[in-house]
Amino acid sequence: MPIRNAKPVGTLMRENAALRPVHHRLAALARLQQSLADTLPPGLKDLCRVANLEGSTLVIAAANGATATRLKQMLPRLLEALRTDISESQCGENKIKEQQVTSISVLVQPNFRDDQTPTNPAVPRQPIPTEKLAELVDKLGESPLKSTLGRLSQKRVRGLT
Repeated sequence: MPIRNAKPVGTLMRENAALRPVHHRLAALARLQQSLADTLPPGLKDLCRVANLEGSTLVIAAANGATATRLKQMLPRLLEALRTDISESQCGENKIKEQQVTSISVLVQPNFRDDQTPTNPAVPRQPIPTEKLAELVDKLGESPLKSTLGRLSQKRVRGLT
């Protein structure tokens, strides 16, 4: 049975006095995220996100060290673009005045996206059966590899590994 007259969560948060500050904070972070996404080159948009606004410092989470390094190189341009975007959004009378962003901090936070699958998942390795290892040792010519694999094979036969 469908629920009738259900209100969206955002509406409920705006109407509830206790949750209203949380809603305004989330809305401000969402606007900063959109400004950041509009400013970044296409390759970086999916690799970083607004993590927090601590005072006047915007904290950006990067998916890896390379992305963090690239963001740090872009900080002056990002800061200027975010300031411009925020000041333009404040022009309307109905807009809530946003905090001025005076600095940006970048932190590495791998796996901040739940939908991201590892690009190179580890393949579970299974040991080579002892018989196959012995066959390989027999086929190899005299070499350090043959002697090492021979010792490994002998240890397996004796049950040491």
